[in-house]
Amino acid sequence: MTGDGPETAGGAGRRRAELVADIAAIAIPHSGPLRDRSEFRESAALNRPSILRRVAADLAPRVPREAERLVAAGWGAAVLATALSLHTGLPLSVAADPEPGAAPPVLADGDLDAGRPVALVVASTTGDAEVAARVARLEEPLPHVVAVLSLLAPERPGASGGANVPAPAPRAALLTEEELAVSTAGGRA
Repeated sequence: MTGDGPETAGGAGRRRAELVADIAAIAIPHSGPLRDRSEFRESAALNRPSILRRVAADLAPRVPREAERLVAAGWGAAVLATALSLHTGLPLSVAADPEPGAAPPVLADGDLDAGRPVALVVASTTGDAEVAARVARLEEPLPHVVAVLSLLAPERPGASGGANVPAPAPRAALLTEEELAVSTAGGRA
């Protein structure tokens, strides 16, 4: 088969551009690039099944082969983690945010054994310091985090003026702020 279908490079590029445009149209509350990362309305975009299916399909190859389970870092990441679980067939747990003063996360569903490799799914607005804290809380009693996944890539080091926190595990994302900026600017960065 020839042409520009989804199986060709041109089709894949067009499919990605359409996905980025769809996400930007819903997740950015104004025209133009994000002025502040907290403006990114990830849940609004992921509430659309057509977007969620495409995001899961495109993010699934970034889940490391050694991961035996997905863990959603709080309920804000549960939608994306659920879609990834359905797409990859990996079991899912949710590490709900603990009550103030509680050390380990509260796990909703799923068995997590010490040392078992998991991929942690986080909301896109989760900064490196918060990711490091979540990984430390999760690994203390339980599994080994082999990757951190999100829809939007973390900010570039120093972009927010915060301290540069080393990543506790490789971080993989589907989109960058630059891609969203190009999409919302009609092809101009």
